[in-house]
Amino acid sequence: MSDDAFPIAEQIFRDALALPDPAPALLDLIKAHPTYAAVSDLLVSLTDVVEETPSRAEVLSIALVTVRDSPDAPTINGDTLVALFSRKLADLLSRGFELDDDAKTFAPTNRYLATSLLSGLAFKYGLTSSPDQYGNITNGLDARPDPSAYNSEVLVVGACIQLLTNGSGIIPAATSYIKSVDEVVLKLKAQKSAATVKDPNALKLLELAISHAESGFQKANDVDNVWEILFPPQK
Repeated sequence: MSDDAFPIAEQIFRDALALPDPAPALLDLIKAHPTYAAVSDLLVSLTDVVEETPSRAEVLSIALVTVRDSPDAPTINGDTLVALFSRKLADLLSRGFELDDDAKTFAPTNRYLATSLLSGLAFKYGLTSSPDQYGNITNGLDARPDPSAYNSEVLVVGACIQLLTNGSGIIPAATSYIKSVDEVVLKLKAQKSAATVKDPNALKLLELAISHAESGFQKANDVDNVWEILFPPQK
């Protein structure tokens, strides 16, 4: 990351993001440095932290919403934080969805899975939505085993993470990508039948996603602790 926004911006943003409630400190920083570079540094720092500690993803997403919606939030060259956060976060999510060797490793350190979580939360809290976010859901629904190219299990689980986090919001808005809830049910069940998902906790997640789809993606069935189900905390 570049420190162009202000001296040691990366460390200062990371310190703020580590607070139990990061929003007040983040808002103060953006007010003190109302530039696109500062917004960029904030969001790059946030995505880095989510990749390192996915369990913080929801707290940090809520903090972004608080900063964005604050009556004290600055405009920057005529752009609101709503627009700036949406554009930059969509770009960072697209990068996080890039498939590389890391995507073949099913582990809490998998960037693709952490990006899927942040994407689901971005949908949930209205932070951003983009073709790449929807596209990676359909990639997971349509995944086929191909060890030479990528880990199909990771793609399926990534789709389940997003659908469980905010299926109630994603599916009604995804008509250009997904024809119907029934299509999702059939494709998720096909992945289970094909044994694409082998990790026991990931299989639990797939079964939850199937149940969520069968319910019609009712809001009451969205799941708040997806990451903890997938990677239970060590006792």
